Amino acid sequence: MEEGRSQVADVIHEGRAKLYIELPPIISSRMPVFYNPHMVVNRDISLLVVFALMGEGALICDPMGASGVRSIRFLLEAKASKAIYNDINPRAVEEFKNLIKINGVDESKVEIYSEDASLLLRKLRHCDYVDIDPFGSPIPFLESAVLSVKRGGLLGVSATDTAVLSGTYPATCIRRYGSKPLLEAEFYHEIGIRILIKKVVEEGAKFDFALMPVFGYSYRHHFKVFFKKDIGAKRADKLMRDIGYIVYCSKCLYRSAVKCEDMETLCPVCGNDLLYAGPLWIGKIWNEELIMNIKKVVDKLPLSKETLKLLNRIEQEANKQTVGFYTLSAIGEKFKIENLPSLEKFLSLMEGVRTHFTGEGFRTTLDHRELLKRLHHSLR
Repeated sequence: MEEGRSQVADVIHEGRAKLYIELPPIISSRMPVFYNPHMVVNRDISLLVVFALMGEGALICDPMGASGVRSIRFLLEAKASKAIYNDINPRAVEEFKNLIKINGVDESKVEIYSEDASLLLRKLRHCDYVDIDPFGSPIPFLESAVLSVKRGGLLGVSATDTAVLSGTYPATCIRRYGSKPLLEAEFYHEIGIRILIKKVVEEGAKFDFALMPVFGYSYRHHFKVFFKKDIGAKRADKLMRDIGYIVYCSKCLYRSAVKCEDMETLCPVCGNDLLYAGPLWIGKIWNEELIMNIKKVVDKLPLSKETLKLLNRIEQEANKQTVGFYTLSAIGEKFKIENLPSLEKFLSLMEGVRTHFTGEGFRTTLDHRELLKRLHHSLR
């Protein structure tokens, strides 16, 4: 039996990492050592984004390390120079030490801590990549996290409180993130991720840091966004100019990204009262150069099929970076159309691309009036 192997544990292979852990029927934070197999996409994309932007030799920090599989994979697959692992749970730390031996990792490339994540982050500086992946909201860790990333480095922020960000609990979203969500819009998950981006940008701006979002996605029960850090009040001010609002018509599906001073109250298309969400990020979610770099290195890492499928969809989506998207069900419901054309026909008709947020959604740069014109013409 290999060192560190439990007699009742499952053998799990993720990427090039191997670990032994007992998986309960329901994954929860009450596990002795937390490991969520469904978050493999999260870890895959973390490796990929860092590798695409920085190549080999990155100094990475996983302050909520849990099983430690993320740190191990960074060392084995992305050839990180060092991994800083931390978990406040002493048992998780001991299991991680076993994991290092099981996977044949050079112990000199690992720093191990068992501290409060926020306190540790405030001690660290000059990390190439810091991954904030809590069980729930990232809010308690953001202020500390933005300090630990070096200039030109990356901060990865995950949020599993997607119901809050997307509008199921609007009061909590306003209290926690300082923004109003909008569940009524068919692109409520995109609104949620834009609220998350706004909050991280604000946290950096407090310290004159410019945290530019370069890649974001929604998958299953979590959002994740990566931010590249720069320094300077003017750079931070420039980013803050991409914070605004989304106005939305629940009658004709009109939507627009606006600044506070340009806020509309009535729909310019049908005259209906407009709903709004924000303040939130109204700039780009994906950096086109990073997307190109990801395409160049994607074959160099052992990624899951789910990750590759998600990346393929985002690659298409990044070509039309609109604020908001349309769905077939919303169009059918609002305009009382029983037999809608297929999504493929809609993509052709509306010059659209699919979105990763939902299988029935599409983005288009067409003006809303032009979209309605083409829709009604196609139904004649």
